[in-house]
Amino acid sequence: MPSYRLHLPIGALRAGSSPADVLEQAALALGSLHAVERKDVEAPLVAGRRVGRVVLRFGVDRSSRAEEDESARRALAAVARHLEETVCEVAPASAVVLSRGAGGRFRPIPPSRPGPEHSPTPAARTAPVLG
Repeated sequence: MPSYRLHLPIGALRAGSSPADVLEQAALALGSLHAVERKDVEAPLVAGRRVGRVVLRFGVDRSSRAEEDESARRALAAVARHLEETVCEVAPASAVVLSRGAGGRFRPIPPSRPGPEHSPTPAARTAPVLG
């Protein structure tokens, strides 16, 4: 089962929400699609300032690499959409990352071009991939 990691920055929180709530909601949304292997909240430096982010590791059912990557991209979009609707903004978009594990290392995968079958959030669709 291929393993992926998504990093979603925590922007403005909704009233009454905490980073722990963001983590819980992100894991809930992702868990409805794939097996969540690990979850955490981090605060790395991004463009010279600390940005809180949710980090989720998850497995995707084995198929072709292109289908696996696309399934992971759809999961990223679904989680981002859920967070935006429930607990927080997903911002800045430049800090959104999706990576695939291989040989013990995770490497960023490029975003797909949106087409009629895709409806990712603007943050998930336009975010550059950071390494």
